[in-house]
Amino acid sequence: MGAALAQVEYTYEVSGGGFGFMMIFYLLFIVAMYVFMGFCLMKMADKTGTPNGWFGFIPILNFWLMVQIAQRDVLWFILLLIPCVNIVILIIVWMDIAAIMGFENWWGILMIIPLFNFYVMYKLAFTEPY
Repeated sequence: MGAALAQVEYTYEVSGGGFGFMMIFYLLFIVAMYVFMGFCLMKMADKTGTPNGWFGFIPILNFWLMVQIAQRDVLWFILLLIPCVNIVILIIVWMDIAAIMGFENWWGILMIIPLFNFYVMYKLAFTEPY
């Protein structure tokens, strides 16, 4: 009846370079933020005279350092290790840290805002209260 239609096959070459670049950038960003947070905790420990400021760079020990800076009991450290409870406890600990550093308590509440919390940590670690 008619001429057969030719089947044309298309191949698109896709490179994984974009995804790889994105993952490397993401990894470098995460590492930089972790080092920044550890350095800020170390500076806060130095300002308050808390020993072992280098604990800020070690994953579980940074909770211990925060509890020490906030001058809280060991129970608060244990509560920080309990899922869901740790969110509330972390806010209270940051409120205490802000007060001890000479700032208003609400600076600790601002730690729950993503990306803004890096500014809060910088402010607490490197600036003087008004």
